Amino acid sequence: MTWNTIQKLVVCLAICITLSMPAMAIFGLGDIVFDPTNFEEAVQQLLQMEQQYEQLVRTYQQIRSQYEHMVRMSQRVPVNQNARYRARATPWRPTTASNVYGTTGGWVNGINSGSGVLAGYQAATSRLKDYGSALNGIPDDQLDRLKTNYATVELADSANIHAIDTVGRLRANAPSVERAILDLEDDALSPADNMNTEIAVLNKINAANMIALRNQQDANKLLVTLAESQLVQNKLARDAEAQAINAHIRFRSEGKAILNSQSAGTSAAMTAWRMP
Repeated sequence: MTWNTIQKLVVCLAICITLSMPAMAIFGLGDIVFDPTNFEEAVQQLLQMEQQYEQLVRTYQQIRSQYEHMVRMSQRVPVNQNARYRARATPWRPTTASNVYGTTGGWVNGINSGSGVLAGYQAATSRLKDYGSALNGIPDDQLDRLKTNYATVELADSANIHAIDTVGRLRANAPSVERAILDLEDDALSPADNMNTEIAVLNKINAANMIALRNQQDANKLLVTLAESQLVQNKLARDAEAQAINAHIRFRSEGKAILNSQSAGTSAAMTAWRMP
């Protein structure tokens, strides 16, 4: 029980004792009579007020503790964040190449900007011609292999053009992405109070997550181009292996007959030969 509560009880008891003592009649009303029921009710009210007071004190202490915790949580890092945490950005370097005969300029422009990719690629690579009517003169057993080899070059061209277009667009967008990251870094390291409120911090976290998603998407696009190029290489290796197996199968199934047909009559021709 607190000292203030003890003082209140003493005062209350003193009043009650005073009221219970006989006194002279005032204005003919007679003696004042002690009422135990009123006294008990007064004591109960006093105890109830004491409990309410103690509850208020506990509530106040809890609220004050929460407030002090919020004050501590709102304090910024006691350092110069710009000088301590800012990381140097690595710039994107564009592709450069000499253009002595005017065949590489379109390629370089396409891989740096994502524009004019097809024309630049065609200018820098050997043109794949068409067999035309000459295809009809190729033996049937060689025609399938020729067509698959031709398809390999076509697919390689497609994968290369896709890769150049993707890298070019990434490079073209790099300055704006770098600007957004730099702005976010400035806001994250800012000592301004309005940039460090709870909502401001959450907004910056959301912006960082969105930039990370964009970068992840760009990385996925690059992985797709690498996978596409690898598929072409896998096709090339697979076709070479299939052609070797097919040649071995044909040799095992037809080689003996072919050799016999070619060597038939050789012994007779050799024994019948006479010097002129």
